[in-house]
Amino acid sequence: MRAPNIKQRQLERNLRNFTIFRLLFSARFYYPVFTILFLDLGLTLEQFSILNVIWALSIVFAEVPSGALADIVGRKNLIIFAATLMVLEMSLLTLATIIDPSSLFLLMAANRILSGLSEAAASGADEALAYDSLCSLGREKEWPKVLERTTQIVSIGFFVSMILGAVLYESTFLNATLERLGIDWELSSIRTIRMPVVLTLLTSLLLLLNTFGFHEETEPRNTQPKPRSNFIAKDAFKQMLIAAKWTLNHRFVLLIILSALMLDSVARQFVILASEYYRIIDIPINWFGFIGAGMSVLGIVNAKFSRYLVENHTPLANFLVLCLILMVSLIGLCFAIPFYGAIFAAGAFSMIGLVRFQSSFYINKEVESAQRATILSFKGLALNIGLGAASILYSGYVAFLRGRDPMQSSSTDDIFIEALLSLPSYFLILLISIFFFSRKYKN
Repeated sequence: MRAPNIKQRQLERNLRNFTIFRLLFSARFYYPVFTILFLDLGLTLEQFSILNVIWALSIVFAEVPSGALADIVGRKNLIIFAATLMVLEMSLLTLATIIDPSSLFLLMAANRILSGLSEAAASGADEALAYDSLCSLGREKEWPKVLERTTQIVSIGFFVSMILGAVLYESTFLNATLERLGIDWELSSIRTIRMPVVLTLLTSLLLLLNTFGFHEETEPRNTQPKPRSNFIAKDAFKQMLIAAKWTLNHRFVLLIILSALMLDSVARQFVILASEYYRIIDIPINWFGFIGAGMSVLGIVNAKFSRYLVENHTPLANFLVLCLILMVSLIGLCFAIPFYGAIFAAGAFSMIGLVRFQSSFYINKEVESAQRATILSFKGLALNIGLGAASILYSGYVAFLRGRDPMQSSSTDDIFIEALLSLPSYFLILLISIFFFSRKYKN
């Protein structure tokens, strides 16, 4: 039986709002100057590192509980909560550009906690609501098409935000442009520092307005009757246990999550190191932002490629294709070919989008609506744990290489290149481990 016209329009609007939500949530204009911004505000490198740890821990601890809450109190409520947290996060970052530096670190710590909680709250909830809307319309087979369109639009938005954010931050460039246009304005660096931040604050407000347009077809469980907060916490914990047991008992979903962890962790570990790699292969620093923007545009091609793979090939065949792409990329990176080495970097950047597209497709296809957001959050948690493990092992290996050379005859660049050799080896070990685990798990 077809849904009434009003209900159908509400469900279709969810799909548009899902794309808009992903676009506004990810297109942050301060990303191309993220590290520089924090340092220019007055933080030290050590404080910046501590803030990144705070951010990561906030995501890890809140990832799965937020997914469970989305399944209990409603996905729309969690999406609104995530957008509200982003508004608060960006408000604090805007405030950080004008306050007394003595309280800067505490303010930025609060900013990082809000950012992590916002990421965790959004993870899984928006996707679960969009997929459920397709199911209600009887069009769940269109999910690859929705993912493709969303990924392409987000990639374009990220490209624009990368370029515009970098341009707005640079006072010298802006003043020179104003002078060429005959405009007698002089923008100080203090003012231009705020521009990418304020622009992101404005987009966060648009994001919040967009979330109110979502429609949730089923009533969240907390409306009949409305439980106390301690009961919600108990229900969330119970939901997590049920979803964890379900995942462990479903070999296909578990292997999808583990495969995503393997591919994503190695690729993201290189992406973290990308700017240093570009410097070593003699790419000018003022090209970095354009390269980053170019990598984001690859998302348009990757989305179409991913849709082709999931609609025409088996999960195993697709997994092997992604493994081949990443292995070729990692091996090519180890040669550190001047300038042209950036071509191999494209494989690692592309892998992140390819993995997320395909894991989303397969998990949503297998999981029931009642626990969809929770299990998607398990996937998000697994990816973050995988990256953390890869980062710790990489840092340990770099420390080992330095300790092996007490006379420091090797340059920092030499150590960096030698450490890169560990990535294809680490990936191969993970691949073999996945293979043996899948065989044992099947038996």
